[in-house]
This record gives sequence, structure tokens and C-alpha cells, in this order.
Amino acid sequence: MRVVLASESPRRIRLLKRIFRSFSVIPSGFDEKQFIEKDPAQFALKVAEAKARKVAEEYPEAVVIAADTVVTIDGLILGKPKDREEARKMLETLSGRTHQVITAVVIYQQNQNKLLSDFEISQVTFKPLKESDLELYLDKDTYSDKAGAYAIQEIKDTFLERLEGDYNNVVGLPIQRLRRLLHRFLEEKTELEIDSFLLPEGLGVAEQKEHTYFVPGAYPGDRVEIAFESSSHQNIRARLISIIRPSPHRQPAPCPHFGRCGGCNFQDLAYREQLRQKKLYLLRVFKDYLPASYRYLEVEDVLPSPDEYYYRNKMEFSFGQQENEIFLGLKKKNLNKEHRKNKKVVPLEKCLLSTPLTEKLFPLFAELVKSSKLPVFDLNSKQGFFRHLVIREGKQTRQLMLLLVTTSQAQLDLSGFTERLFQAVPQLKSFWWVENNRIADVVSLEKMHLLYGTEAIEENLLGYRFKIYPGSFFQTNPRAAQVVYSKIAEEAKRLRTQSALGLYCGSGAIEICLSKVAGEVVGVDWDPASIKAARENVRINNLNNVRFEESSVENILPEIYRGAFDLLLIDPPRAGISPKGLRQIASLQIPNLIYLSCNPVTLARDLNFLGSKSYRINRLIPVDFFPHTPHLEVLAFLSR
Repeated sequence: MRVVLASESPRRIRLLKRIFRSFSVIPSGFDEKQFIEKDPAQFALKVAEAKARKVAEEYPEAVVIAADTVVTIDGLILGKPKDREEARKMLETLSGRTHQVITAVVIYQQNQNKLLSDFEISQVTFKPLKESDLELYLDKDTYSDKAGAYAIQEIKDTFLERLEGDYNNVVGLPIQRLRRLLHRFLEEKTELEIDSFLLPEGLGVAEQKEHTYFVPGAYPGDRVEIAFESSSHQNIRARLISIIRPSPHRQPAPCPHFGRCGGCNFQDLAYREQLRQKKLYLLRVFKDYLPASYRYLEVEDVLPSPDEYYYRNKMEFSFGQQENEIFLGLKKKNLNKEHRKNKKVVPLEKCLLSTPLTEKLFPLFAELVKSSKLPVFDLNSKQGFFRHLVIREGKQTRQLMLLLVTTSQAQLDLSGFTERLFQAVPQLKSFWWVENNRIADVVSLEKMHLLYGTEAIEENLLGYRFKIYPGSFFQTNPRAAQVVYSKIAEEAKRLRTQSALGLYCGSGAIEICLSKVAGEVVGVDWDPASIKAARENVRINNLNNVRFEESSVENILPEIYRGAFDLLLIDPPRAGISPKGLRQIASLQIPNLIYLSCNPVTLARDLNFLGSKSYRINRLIPVDFFPHTPHLEVLAFLSR
């Protein structure tokens, strides 16, 4: 394959060498002044395409790469200056202000009639320019072949205050965007049938000849057209072009934002099929980790969530802004790995995972931001005020908690707004203003102000009351958790449990739900806030056979003597149990063990170890806590 760069710019030549070891340099000689186009991006695209087509006339078999860079400010396009005076005027226009640099890239192969194009935009802010610095730069006489009369690498120490976006784009060739464009340009296409599904990645899988294709967005039973780069590797990641014949398991997604928003993955896959695929995923994981005993495992069908929609009791929404539009939303869905760092917020009218109240809450808070005239926090510049809205809701009690998260860059008077908020959503029981100045895109409860109502809301599970504070850990799908806690209590009752030990207990929901069937229950967690909430939950439920200890698992287990407990409950984080913790658990030889896991991989790993220490897996009950996502909870019952 011959590659031709339709430019003699030394900057573009140097950058293109990062992709290709060898290529031809053939300038187009195209006069861009013949184009009249007001839109800067369209102007750059038209010029770059014209350059590529002109060179391709002489080299029709070659892959021709062309680019055009424009500088724009106040809607004006600043091209290459014709003389020193025009260069001075351009730089004076840019002085102390922010402008945009747009580079369009075109790839063209005439004999294949293939053309792809795209463009990159960077924001460049100049310092106020001193006359002496300006004249010194103009004396170098290097401005004549540069859009906007400057090259970023020549002026960055003197003129540049800030650059947001791709530096190479400002130099003249956005390498990362060009790489992505080349991947698409060199792709082959084919049709195939999707045979299976790969979780948690969410990839359709097809076997064809000597290759296995992995296709984001495809489901078993789909007949699809895909594009892929030719490769000698057996496994090939492909791009879905179109669905020729949809799978019988496909369904219309009820959410108008599905496909763009990253809140869920599989709304367009029938729920029954989601559950089937999650069981197949679990079986694959256990076959890998427990090949010897795999065939003897008793794995039940996945228990569905009692609620397919509106099941989450906690969600964090981000504020976003597009020009003058203010909105709340979730991060954009990113199927392609090169786009995973994209942090754009997709505006939402409602969220089918959170609560029906989002349709009322989103416009209320968007109007608050707009009327305050304070900016939305920008992750790139780390400047701005409004960051997140956190919604917590008792699914059984219907009590609502809201946390408005901002930076500390301004003061906020919410007295009048709180009254309007309560009138719109009478379910509101707790409203907090949270100041969070962390750079990372996380909700951190650094400084908190209770603006309305009580500090906590309540939830009911199996007849018990639970307090939920802003920072409390509580199962995200309470009604599904209630199903699981019932299964645990049934097992404890069958075993005639006298004493139960719960590790990683959080706010104590499992342990409290066991209090009716066990003589004594002890919960352990390292987090002081969780233990404080757990002890309060014991008090409000008037329990005298449940207590909680603040400690890490590794520190408390050596203090427990063998025979102290006849049932062990484990509900660890996604990382599972530490190797030290596993050894300590095995040494206690507690006869019965119940392990609730949110990560099948770490569960299988830990059960493999426990199996080597004389524990037998009696049952596995998978439970869907998160419909329309790849996540799966698994309840494992073990005995010695």
C-alpha cells in the first residue's frame, strides 16, 4: 500500500512518521482562496478534500492523506497572512483571548472510490501580547505559511496562556484522530450470524472460518454487517455497521436516551434473554476457575429483579452545558475503546433506572443553574460550580433524599428554591448542599449543609427499618436485596443457626434481617460511618441479639476462637477477599458459609481456594440486581 501525504509541511511530515515509517510527500499546490465558506470546519474539510483529490488524480492507487488547518475567532477564519502587517493584525486580534484551531483530515483512494474525513478542534488562549514580544516574533519571518500567523511550538513560551484539546492538532495534524480514521479506512466488510454473547463486555460473538469476531452492539440471532481490520490473529474486534436481520430477542428500548447514555447497556434485549445470558456467563466463569468440580455445581436460574425499571435507590447525575443549554445527565456510552476517555454528558429528560421523579427534578435543577448564572463544572479546565445531583430514594417508603454537589467557588442561596422543590416533589424528606473540590469526577462529601428536612431517609426490608444517610452504603436495588436476604434467612433457619458472623456488613442489613432466625448475630466492617449506621439500625428496631464491631476483617478474625460461630456470612466488595483473609476464614473451620458476591470472577476465585480447604459448594443462586447492565449478584451456600 502506497501512502502519500498531500503536504510539504515539515510539521505534518514529522507527525505522520509516528504512524508510517515511509510515505511519499507530494504537495497539492491547491489554492484554498478559491473556496468561499463561512463555517470554519466546513471550510477546512472542503480544502483538505480538494487537496486529496488533486494529488489522487496522478496517484489513483495510493492512499492520499491531506489536511487543512484554520484559526477562527469571532466567526472569522484567519488563514495564512500575505505579509507582515496582516500577520501583526491577526496576532493582535488573538491577544488576550481564546480562539479555536480546527484541523480537517481527509483520507482518499481514487481507484477504490473511498473517502473518509473528520476534524479536530482545540481551544487556544493567548496572553495579552507585549509590543516588544510581537515585533521580536515577526522579525523571525516564520509566519507566512501558518494559519493565524503562528506555530504553537514557536510561541508557546511567550504567547500561550492555555491550550485545551489536542496539541498536535494545533501543530497541524491530529494524530489520534487520524489513527482512528485510518482504522476505519482500512477496514474490510462482511456479513455474518451472531452465535453467542460475551459478558461482561457486552459483545456479540461469531465464528467464521479461522476467525472469531467480537461485535459491540450485536446479540445472538442477529444477522449483521460488520467492518474490521484484516488480521492474522484469531480474535478480531469488529465494528457493527448495520443489522440485516434482527434477533428474535431484540425489543424496542423504552428509554428515549438509550444508545447514547451510558447508564445501561441492554434495554433493547428482552429481559428473559438477559437473564439467560447472565447465567451462561456465570457458568463460563466457574468452568474456568473450577474445572474439576464444575459439572457437579448446582446453579439455579437467575432470579429476576422484582422491578425491571426504576429499581436503583441511588444514582449520581452530572450537570452539563452546551452553549446556553443547561441540563442533567449521564456520561456518554462508549462502545469503542479509543473513546472510553470521552467524558461528555448526555442530556436526559428522565431516567428509567432511577425514579419517575427525574422528569420533575431535572428541569427544576436546570432552571436553578441557569438563573444563578454560575457555570457548570468543566472536567478539562477544573473550573466551574455545579457538579452533580445525587438522588437517593426509599423504594418501599418512597422517601426522597437529594444532594446538590458543587465546588466552593461561589455561595448559593437556595431558600426560595427549596420551597419550589418541595411543592413539586412532596416526597422530599432530606435536601443537602455538598461542597466538593476534588479534581476527580467523583462525589466526595467534603463539606455538607442540610438545607431541608432530616439528615436521613428510611427504607424497609422484611419488616425492619433502616436509616440511610448521604454517605451510607445500602444495596442499590432494595427490593432485589429483600429477595436475597429472605434466601439467607431461610438457610439460616434450616441450619438452626445459633451464632452468625457477618463480614463486610456495611450498615448491617443482612445481619439485622437474620435476627429473627439466629440466636446471636455479629457484624464486622472497617468503615466507622457504616458501623455507626448499623448500630443505629439496631436501636430503631429494638434488637438485643445483634451487635456490630468496627474493624478490618484481617484484624478481627485472629481474635475469634474456633467454634464461636456456626454460620459465616460474607458480602465483600468487588475485589473479593484478600488472600490473608481467606486463610484466616479457612482456619476458623466454621461449618456453614454463605457468600454474597457482586463479582462472579472474584467469587469463583475465592470459592476455589475455600474448596481446597474442605468447603463444598452446595448451591449457587444468581440474582439480577441490575437489569439492562452486565452486573450480576451471586449467592453461594457452602458447608464443611
